[in-house]
Amino acid sequence: MNDTFDIPRLLELRKLTRSLSEQLESELKRHLATLAPLFSPLPIFGDHVRGGSKVPIRGAEKNFEELRNRFRKISTAKPFVLSGDIEAPVDLFSATPLLTPVKYPYQAKDDGKITEVTVTSPLKWVLSYPDAGPSAVRALLEGNRNQVKEELRHCLLQNLALELILEKQTGLLEILKGLRFAVDSTRIGALGDLPVIQVSCPISTLLPPDAIIIQNTEISGVPSFEEVIDVEDIRSMQDPFRQAILVITERESPGIFREVTQ
Repeated sequence: MNDTFDIPRLLELRKLTRSLSEQLESELKRHLATLAPLFSPLPIFGDHVRGGSKVPIRGAEKNFEELRNRFRKISTAKPFVLSGDIEAPVDLFSATPLLTPVKYPYQAKDDGKITEVTVTSPLKWVLSYPDAGPSAVRALLEGNRNQVKEELRHCLLQNLALELILEKQTGLLEILKGLRFAVDSTRIGALGDLPVIQVSCPISTLLPPDAIIIQNTEISGVPSFEEVIDVEDIRSMQDPFRQAILVITERESPGIFREVTQ
């Protein structure tokens, strides 16, 4: 990799990566807008959400208690250390979640030189309600705790509700999976056990050797870097739908299977 991964190669991969990122993010936003009703907290928590239907919803009481237990566990621990509980009805967004590229700190090292950079994963996104993503939580933690305490509580509640909605709306995850987007809940060290929802596509991205990263940041003068597409993923991609059809074809008609696979 060190022998072939030079600046011209990096520029070529970056151009391709950005084009794919723009296309896939645009598609994902359209899918999320269509699926917006499934992100609503009302079918999950019922009248425990302010403005929710007064018609009893099966499982709403249990779901709200689960939300409350998660809130208690996370809000009272570091780095939040908040007091107080949540009581129904709570204020929760019914908006379509937003997408922001995943970013993380990285230390590039080469020949005794160390460069701190912020890396962006252009084909992986954080899914969060408006003004409730990891960056918003970090900003609130860095502010005056007495002034932003209620905002911080609201941010935590929004993130926990989104995680629980995705767990309960299993059909939503299946639809996104069918559209080739995977959803998972992860944790970021600085935010304790707060769930961070991430969406990724079947194509991964990677970092070039640290020497290339350092050279690039020295040329640009900006301590940031974007991962680039893993070309091997393009080469080895398979269509799950096609594979499923081939399994049935081989089982039901070996002759046609040989015909279409030769």
